[in-house]
Order: sequence, then C-alpha cells, then structure tokens
Amino acid sequence: MKKLSIFIIALLSVFESFAFPLSKEAEISILTCSPGSELYSLFGHTAIRVSDPSLRFDQVFNFGTFDFETPGFYLKYAQGLLPYQLAVSSYPFFLSGYQRENRTVYSQTLKLDSLEKQTLFDLLLENYRPENRSYLYNFLFDNCTTRSRDIVQKSLPSSITWHLANTDKSFWNLLDEYLRISPWVKWGIHTILGQPGNRKATTFEYMFLPDYLMYGLDSATYNGNPLVEKTEILYQAPPPKISNPWYFSPWFVFSSGILLLILLLQKQKNLKLLNTITLLFFLFTGIVGALIVFLGFFTEHPITAPNWNILWANPLNLIAMWFIFSRQFPRIIRGYLNLYLILLAIAIPVWFLAQPAVPLASFPFIVMMIYLCFRQKQKQKRISPNLRK
Repeated sequence: MKKLSIFIIALLSVFESFAFPLSKEAEISILTCSPGSELYSLFGHTAIRVSDPSLRFDQVFNFGTFDFETPGFYLKYAQGLLPYQLAVSSYPFFLSGYQRENRTVYSQTLKLDSLEKQTLFDLLLENYRPENRSYLYNFLFDNCTTRSRDIVQKSLPSSITWHLANTDKSFWNLLDEYLRISPWVKWGIHTILGQPGNRKATTFEYMFLPDYLMYGLDSATYNGNPLVEKTEILYQAPPPKISNPWYFSPWFVFSSGILLLILLLQKQKNLKLLNTITLLFFLFTGIVGALIVFLGFFTEHPITAPNWNILWANPLNLIAMWFIFSRQFPRIIRGYLNLYLILLAIAIPVWFLAQPAVPLASFPFIVMMIYLCFRQKQKQKRISPNLRK
C-alpha cells in the first residue's frame, strides 16, 4: 500500500494530472487559515484538502500561488495581470507553514457521497493540468476562496443553499474588519482604491473572504442536509499581539505634523522654506495621484475608479512642482492653482459624504494643500508689482 501511495503522489507531481479512484475512506475538506501579519496574508487563505487514508494520499490544493519567474512579474503584478496558479502540496508541509507563521487553521469536512467526492477530486486534477492551472486573479471576485467555493458547487448536481445572514455590508465594511489592525495599510488601500468599494455586497459576494466562506459553509445545506459534517481546528495559534498606539495612527501623525508645519510657516515667513515644503507636498500628492490614475485606467484591479482622492492628490502637481521656485509662475500654472483650489474646496464635502472611500486621515492633506496654494498665490502677488517696477 505504501508503494502505491508513493506511486500515486509521483504521478500527480510528475505528470501533473492523473485521475484515479478514491477509496470509501476518502475525505475532502475546506481549510481556512486565519489572517497573517504580512500585507498579502491580511485577509486569510482558503485551500482544499483531499485525504484518503487507504491510499495514504493527503494533499492540499491551493489556488493562491504565483510564480516569481513569470516574465514581467512586477509590471503584471502592478497591472493586476499576474496569473495565479493552482498548486498542490502535501498536507503536513502545508500545515507546518501556517504553524511557523502562527496562523490558526480550521477544517470543515464536506458531507459528500463517494461519487460527489470523486467528481470534486477529478475537477481539482483537471484544474491542475498545466493548461488549466493559471487564472487571472481578482481580489474581490476571483481568488483562492471564490475558486474553492465555486469548484465545490460545480462538482455537485444541484445547487448549494447558502444561509449566510445579510448584514448590509459594503466591500469597504468587509475589508475594514481586517484592515483595522493595520491602520497605515488601511489608509493606503483606502487612498488608492475608489468609490465602488462603497457598494453593498451580496451575501454570496461576502464569501470572497476566507472567514466568510467558513461562516457560509457552517450553515450551508445541500439537498436539505448540512453540507459540512465535521468542523475542527487543526492548529490553534496563540492570540496575536497587536499594538496600534493612537499617537502613531495616520490621523494623529498627519494632523499634528501638518499643524506644526503650518505654525512654522506662519512664524518664519521664510520664502525658501515655504517653497521647499510646497515642493515636497506637491511631489507627494502628485505621486499618489499618478498611482490613482494608473490603477484606475491602466490596470485590471477592481474598485479603483472613480476615486475621489484625485481631488486632493492630483497628478498634475508633478508638473506644477517644477515652477514652485520660479519668481513668477507662468499663466497656465497660475490658472492651475486656481483650478486646484476649486477641486480642494469640492474635496471637503466629498470627504464628509464619501466615507470611507476618502480616508479620514486624508483631511489634513486637503487643509495643507489649500494653505500652500493660498501662500503661493500671495507670494505671486507680492512679487508681481516688483517685477513691473
């Protein structure tokens, strides 16, 4: 039997797809891994385990991997065009990785008959073929969790009935349940993503998140019977140590820092200092604006446009910044400052109305850019009469 097991695993890894019959002892379970500390793991993970003690076969099918050797890896990643892949690893290897990262792993064994298990297993192997294993990842609508959910449904002759409660949550509400432990990441994601995140998600769409698929499976029924027959914790991680002091939050850092800069500029009345700070803020907001435009119009990432943060983080600031140290601005730059002030004025009510699409912590930047634009306009008024003389 041991030789048979080794032979089967070898065929699976070498020939990459090999259909064989599972025994009556086979079990298929959905593995849910708790969120990690890294950006890519903040929302958790989902995989499918196929275990057959009779064949000594115990493998995990994982839709959440990608290949660093992909040509143009970083560009494709930025554009949302990086192909993700279905990978297969041994269960002990898979579990040990999450133990090292101190991430809890849950298992929900599916209540399927032998034919349904075989159908699901065959579909997994079919998806593991080289020509099928890659797919265009979409964080909200096509990821490791949605793929796991959908392939289970595809393997069954009739539909799964989901009983997940509708709590009237938007995509931002769902994401923020995980982002609240990382306030700086939360500010960054809320800045570069857009207004579509405010759309209310359906209960079926909730299950793009691993935890919500686990909740959904808990109450799901198939042909009037529970879909899950057994739930267990395969590894219980110790509670994570989370420290987010209020004085290191984006809101406090930005508010206090910008307030101090405004007080400094008001006191010093130093033109070189004013121009230097203006240049740095125009550079920063311009870079953020360029990133917003890139994500909104040149990538396949979801919920990126429209993005109201473009009102204060304008990519045209990267052009205007080159004239900050000029004694007199060209007419087109003076016109741009007037337009930019109008956009900043619009940004204030939008900031109130579009929460959380426009982050709370971005308001100090709106105030600072209004202040700097007015100071630059005052500078031009003082310089212009002298130039005419």
